[in-house]
Amino acid sequence: MSTTNPPPPDSPAEVNGDRHREQPEAYAEFEALHSAALQAAGLPRVYWRSLQHKISNEVFDAGEVFGIVQVQEDSEEDAPCRIIGSKVVVTRESGLRRDDPNSVFLVDHAWTYRTPYARQQLQEVPGLMPRMAALMGLDFHGEVPDPESVEEVLEEMWKYNQTYQLAQGSAEEKVPVWYIMDEFGSQVQHSDSPSCGLAPFFCVPEQVAYSVLWPLKDLDEGDEVTRDFAYGETNPLMRKCRLLPWKPADLDDVSSETTEPSDEYYLAIARENKEQLPVEVEPFTVPRDKVLKVYSELSQVSNNLTHPRFELTQNQEEADVIWAYDHIKDFRTLSEQRPHVILNQFPCESLLTVKDCLAAVSRRVKSDWLPLTFNLQTELPQFVRCFQTRAQRGEDNHWICKPWNLARGLDTHISNNLNCIIRQRESTPKVVCKYIEEPVLFHREEVGLVKFDIRYMLMLRSVQPLRLFTYNVFWLRFANREFSLDHFDDYEKHFTVMNYADGVQLKQIHYDEFIPLFEKQYPQYPWKNIEVPD
Repeated sequence: MSTTNPPPPDSPAEVNGDRHREQPEAYAEFEALHSAALQAAGLPRVYWRSLQHKISNEVFDAGEVFGIVQVQEDSEEDAPCRIIGSKVVVTRESGLRRDDPNSVFLVDHAWTYRTPYARQQLQEVPGLMPRMAALMGLDFHGEVPDPESVEEVLEEMWKYNQTYQLAQGSAEEKVPVWYIMDEFGSQVQHSDSPSCGLAPFFCVPEQVAYSVLWPLKDLDEGDEVTRDFAYGETNPLMRKCRLLPWKPADLDDVSSETTEPSDEYYLAIARENKEQLPVEVEPFTVPRDKVLKVYSELSQVSNNLTHPRFELTQNQEEADVIWAYDHIKDFRTLSEQRPHVILNQFPCESLLTVKDCLAAVSRRVKSDWLPLTFNLQTELPQFVRCFQTRAQRGEDNHWICKPWNLARGLDTHISNNLNCIIRQRESTPKVVCKYIEEPVLFHREEVGLVKFDIRYMLMLRSVQPLRLFTYNVFWLRFANREFSLDHFDDYEKHFTVMNYADGVQLKQIHYDEFIPLFEKQYPQYPWKNIEVPD
């Protein structure tokens, strides 16, 4: 229905019409700020003006149209009925009309959080733990959250979680946010043929998030309000997997084996990156007496490059070496006009630097250096089958979910909860890797046995022939808490990147001090044997 059509005379929109007309500038601003988000959510334009009015005036009128009813289990005569759940139904006598511009409703959020802080908030925010337990139908009594009850909410919440992501801000600010709708929104049940749409909406001026509910068809009094928990998913097998948190199923007919994607997968990535591939150039050897001019906007280069063979320049056009910060895309022009310029990037290097591509390409080698890895966007059924098989065998089932193209542990989560891992797919594209449950640990006297990692600097000089250089002065990073296979939301126990967070201890040991300490702790593994290339 077009917004130019007048509403029916008795429509609530007519009552509010004067107010809409009195504030045309407010609506114009609302539409300019939010039209892209509203279109992405699938909210028909007929509802936009009413939505703006309800947000501006904080109108939460869903209670006038809907109600929550308890669902009872069928029982034999004279036997007490058992409550097995709840659902939302239309309670207004006149029902709900799809073409009514006012048939759009705000749903409040009961809890909004980022995953690393969920446990702390449940323990410390007054009233949050009792509310979440009641909303999820969990048995909790008292005011002080006990560890077992908190853990139960953390396990169960993935059946209720929804997510959104801010488009602007720092990398930390753009990490996906998870939220649980209020008691009304959380009781809207799933249907493959839903009666309503329900989507998150972030109001930019107020910096407040809501969910928005609207009918997909006309509803009469008593009709149930449902939504599609796997909205937009048309692949039957993928839908089955995405609905597993609510509709258990086995995948006995699915193989957990994965193969390298087709060439089209990589071609699609190349098209998305918009890289112009270089033409073939003749090999070039730099004269030994030539001083190379280096252009770079990175302070690490300009402040530390002091070797006499190099000279910094502010003119990129005259540079022999371009050490760029931004993604170089036009390799073709550079190869045609300046075939001997040396770059710090290779065409299509995302095949190695982005996690989904790295996992896919590494399958060519068939090596055991990479833990078992699945792409949650394309290989969810294979992962679920693998998870279920490992569970049946009693094998360890802890996994780590990592965004394709983020670093520093951002939006990275460890879990043995299948529902949690499946739902991670809805935030940002991720791979899931088998978590190493018995890692090599380093003994810190003041802490105990902790995780650590080693970062080497590598330089790929050429691909054909392959020339790769390693700098044997490596950088060490340590966890701050003793390792154990629990509390996976404890960042300082399971992660080692401590140099970006305020107020967090950063443990540093120089490489030449670390080697004798390591060899003392692991005398059967001399460092020279560990560091030697295969």
